[in-house]
Amino acid sequence: MARILAGFPTAGGMNEMTSAFMAHMARRADVCPVPVKGRPSDYARNYLVRMLLASGPDVTHLFMVDSDTEPPLDALDRLLALNTPLAVGCYPVHMQHGLRWALANKDSDGRYRLLDRLPSPDEPFEVDAGGAGCLLVHRTVFASVRWPWFRWIERKDGSQMSEDIFFFRKANRTGLRVTVDPQVICNHYKTVNLTDLMRLIMQNKKR
Repeated sequence: MARILAGFPTAGGMNEMTSAFMAHMARRADVCPVPVKGRPSDYARNYLVRMLLASGPDVTHLFMVDSDTEPPLDALDRLLALNTPLAVGCYPVHMQHGLRWALANKDSDGRYRLLDRLPSPDEPFEVDAGGAGCLLVHRTVFASVRWPWFRWIERKDGSQMSEDIFFFRKANRTGLRVTVDPQVICNHYKTVNLTDLMRLIMQNKKR
């Protein structure tokens, strides 16, 4: 039976619905939930990888859930059922040009482009990268994906690469992609300016 280290990275706070999900995880005999406070976020994620690797081989997976993310209660079981080294759930992110899924494929220019729609509403599919806000990693991945596992990158021109894309880029170089269960739809809680959202809606209606 799989044993899972469930890590909840936080900068010092946690959404109440994420806390409820962590409590649900704590009731499972096969899960050890661990909240990790630390900044920046790549440090907290790397700390969890170190915890996994310091555990015995019977701890088979690292399951990461961000402090503003609420997976469905069956998320872990669904991701385990995919039986793949890397598996993610789905949640939206607010980008400059509107909402996108935290799932990405690599273009010919080497840049990762977030998806604006799910390729399938119910059948699992593969992408090059996903968000670490609901990520399940088998410990064998870290035999080929070496430290630094997660790192936030700022380029000279001011563009950035998030720590999860950094991780998946390294995984891609070893031949790994990530499997997505589109039925694992997570709530993603953010404080947003509603006027900005209204402007986006108005712009889309003009197209």
